[in-house]
Amino acid sequence: MKWITPFVSCTWLASSFLLLALVLRGRDSGGRPQRTLKSFAATDGAFIREPAQSAFAFVNSIGINTHLNYFDRLYGNFPLVERELASIGIRHLRDGVHLQDPAYNRMLYGRWAALGKLGIRFDAVIDPRSKLGPITATLLDRVEALSGDTIEAYEGPNELDISRMADWPEIDRSYSKQIFDAVRSMPAGDPVEVIGPSMAFAGRGAAIGDLSGQIDFGNLHAYPAGKMPSILFPEQLLEARILFGARPVMITESGYHNALNDHSDQPGVSEAAAAKYIPRLFLDAFAHGVARTYLYELLDEAPDPELKDNQLHWGLIRADGTEKPAFHALKNLIAELNDTGDSTHQGSLAWSLSPANPKIDHLLLEKSDGEFDLILWQAVPSFNCARQVDISNPPVTAELTFADQTRTVSLYEPVVQAAPVQTYYAVKRIPVEIPDHPLVVRIVMGGEAGGRT
Repeated sequence: MKWITPFVSCTWLASSFLLLALVLRGRDSGGRPQRTLKSFAATDGAFIREPAQSAFAFVNSIGINTHLNYFDRLYGNFPLVERELASIGIRHLRDGVHLQDPAYNRMLYGRWAALGKLGIRFDAVIDPRSKLGPITATLLDRVEALSGDTIEAYEGPNELDISRMADWPEIDRSYSKQIFDAVRSMPAGDPVEVIGPSMAFAGRGAAIGDLSGQIDFGNLHAYPAGKMPSILFPEQLLEARILFGARPVMITESGYHNALNDHSDQPGVSEAAAAKYIPRLFLDAFAHGVARTYLYELLDEAPDPELKDNQLHWGLIRADGTEKPAFHALKNLIAELNDTGDSTHQGSLAWSLSPANPKIDHLLLEKSDGEFDLILWQAVPSFNCARQVDISNPPVTAELTFADQTRTVSLYEPVVQAAPVQTYYAVKRIPVEIPDHPLVVRIVMGGEAGGRT
């Protein structure tokens, strides 16, 4: 773990992350009945009419961690930060609240305000190690004003369970109550949510007790430890419920690092594997009812050409300012699924996939104009951590059939390119080659029998 400023992210031993989970068996993070990812994909030719989820809501569930006060690191190049965030299309950042002298405050929160003009909003972490003093509505209103009213949520302390504070459970309880009371006492305006404190080890939340009465969202730090992201979403453990009850959950940290020569902590993966895993991470989390997932992090903070320090290789952008493959994969996915607004009514699509394959996961989304986006992917490992080599998974060949006539069906592979790889016109059946990264099938209904381009 590094501790450069009062708020930083932590990465921990691989075995601990295999125990993290978000949802009880059969329930999503809001307590509603949960669909499994495979229940519709493994249909083997039998049509099932599936209700779609909102494409707008999915894109809105994507966030990323930043350290905008790391002036002496790559984050000090704010024009780069601003340009790359505008390019990738992520609307939600997680960063820490710090207050010092007026010049520092103007510089730091001037950056928040500038990003706010791009439509970006912040989850602002409140931590006792930042020495902010009593958490009051006046204090939070001051931070809001400095930031140009860009804050959409305040979050409790960051991983105090590994802070070596003997009284960390009481501090977490006290801070959570202070934040909740302060937010609820702020002047009326845009609603601001309260996110509970994060744990490095979810099970330690039992030492704090139930905080559900003073939060809007629960909080998890869930890292796949170099494995495929679905490892985080098995039959789900109870730790988050002990701390946050039935509140919906956000994952405020998750991700993959590329420091393949650092063997001190959880394993790294290649840049190619991260490009496949990171879009799958967001898809898996959303499909399991996670309200928002914040990737750790935007930038590699400083050069480490020997790949020996994992703390310097979590970014979507290298320390030299160049974009990694995962940046392009996520940018393309966001662009393909982006929508102008949330639909008031989600429709349904009758479809089938043959032959059935238990390795295929999916997510069905719908845009506000009625267009469907069916995302299919192989839920298989793409990287061998023990041997540190990429796994070459051949695509799964299948036939995708629709019960109703389509006008156009376009296939996209965000990891490969932004443009469609294939387009069909007025068809009810198409062949698909499903890779170990997202295949987006864009479906516009209606039309007469046709062909492809």
